[in-house]
Amino acid sequence: MYDILITGGTVVDGTGADAYTADIGIKDGRIAAIGQLAGAEAARTINAAGKTITPGFIDMHSHADVTVLLYPQMESMLRQGITTFVGCQCGQSVAPIGRWWLHNQALLDHFMELSPKLFADPYDDDYYVLSSVMRKLMDDRYGVDHAWPTFGAWLDAVDAHGLSGNMVTLIGYSTLRVNAVLNERGEPDDARVPTEAEKARLKAGLREAMEAGAFGMSVGLDYKPGIFSKTPELMEMAAEMAPYDGIYFAHWRKTGLRAGTPKKQKKIDGIIETLEVGLQNSIQVQISHLSTGYDIFPTDDDYMQTAAARRTLQVIDEYVAKGVRANFDVIPNITGGTMIAPWLVGMLLPWIYRAGGLTNFLQYLRYPDYRNDISRVINSGGFFRLNPLVQPDWDENTDIIESVHEDWVGKTVAQLAKQRGKNSLETLYDLMLEDPSAKVFRATHSMNRHAVQEYYNHPLATVGNDTFVFDTVSTVGFDAERPGNRPNPNTYCGFVKFIKEYGMPRLEDSIYKTTGRAAEILHLSDRGLLKEGYRADVLLIDMDELATNESVIDPRVYPTGITHVLVNGTPVIDAGQHTGALPGGVIRRQTR
Repeated sequence: MYDILITGGTVVDGTGADAYTADIGIKDGRIAAIGQLAGAEAARTINAAGKTITPGFIDMHSHADVTVLLYPQMESMLRQGITTFVGCQCGQSVAPIGRWWLHNQALLDHFMELSPKLFADPYDDDYYVLSSVMRKLMDDRYGVDHAWPTFGAWLDAVDAHGLSGNMVTLIGYSTLRVNAVLNERGEPDDARVPTEAEKARLKAGLREAMEAGAFGMSVGLDYKPGIFSKTPELMEMAAEMAPYDGIYFAHWRKTGLRAGTPKKQKKIDGIIETLEVGLQNSIQVQISHLSTGYDIFPTDDDYMQTAAARRTLQVIDEYVAKGVRANFDVIPNITGGTMIAPWLVGMLLPWIYRAGGLTNFLQYLRYPDYRNDISRVINSGGFFRLNPLVQPDWDENTDIIESVHEDWVGKTVAQLAKQRGKNSLETLYDLMLEDPSAKVFRATHSMNRHAVQEYYNHPLATVGNDTFVFDTVSTVGFDAERPGNRPNPNTYCGFVKFIKEYGMPRLEDSIYKTTGRAAEILHLSDRGLLKEGYRADVLLIDMDELATNESVIDPRVYPTGITHVLVNGTPVIDAGQHTGALPGGVIRRQTR
């Protein structure tokens, strides 16, 4: 007798093969049979007539490891069909917990509370706090004591705690480096090359994580301390992956240090560096959240975006032809991942924090000398989000989408500035005063839809949301006096957005990219396909009802159409409702 029998659905099995109609019998957490099973006995039967049955989606780039023990039911993932995520990306893993804790966007409010800096930039300041202080805050607020001195201790704690979905882990190199490369006071000493003794500690940390079950190492080369790791250091550390056949996941160099006016990064060089790491060490590499390797100005030129994407892919293909085992993931939007800031006033959030809140900030903004001080910082490159050297067309990519002034809606800051005969910064200040509640949409991904589609069309592409896991509450507060970040809409609907807006002409090929292809990259031998003997991570999708319900103003909205989600054979989303079950946990690297 089966535990669950799913009958009469259209099976898209994750291989890319044509869909077919069949029943699926599930027993002891695995797929026991696929075929015509009418009349078979089962403890429960689910009628899938009119629905599409697929494997659970695999999110190839996630930061959910930071918040997964705070939101173990993983609703924002499961409701969009993600049953497995690859966490610990961009050089940051939540473990091991050393003396110093790295800044991340999910805990932005908490870092602001703890920051020793009066004028800390809540967007771009990559600072650290003592782990002992952050641990107490996390225990007080969420009841989770981050007491994991080793990577393995964290994995064991996750399994003991329980999750509704599955987690693949990497060891974050920045997490190790910030606690290994120190000055005489025991503080992070980012900018220097590690000593041989420090390298030995770093390598020992890498080996411990790999032996505990990590699938590889991630680096974040646009953030401290990763940005200070030169190529020889990365080569030497990546070589530690080879005995384990581990994968090097790279947030490659593309923006450079996000402060001041450093020499502009040649983005394609960051992609080439990652490919060279794979070539010289004979290891597999994953290019994280691939975007265009060439700067385009103006950015919204469809022909140039497509041409730049094709040339970027050509560079990758050239290395693959040399024997490099390379793959990449792409974010299914043009706003980037992690967070989104819908308020117009939120574009100057550091100054709102410094003023003690929005009310004070708006009062100060009436004074010309205050405006001049802000403009001086921005024009000198001191604020990355509006750095004119990095984003010279920021005003053209900032669209008003909601305002009490109806004539603003649908216009960019640049267009409104032209109408008013003022420069864009002065116009920005005026708009904030005239309607502090105005909302904006900003394309911050340096790509348009044409480029994103070009990348997804490539056979090496997979999907990664680049978000945290939440429910309809998040760790970032919704304080009207500090109108800043919200979870990016991808947090709730990114994979549905991929299928609906960026998917392949055949649904079977879209499902392959989100399931079987991702499993191949991770060398998972029993997930990613609907196949007898495989783990029963299964989705039932009503394609007629499938919708993102995406909101770029208040993103905390679940998609519709994914009616049932099974993880390891246990229903976690049942007729659209979370069951509370925690059948998931850590997937540890398989020996191969």
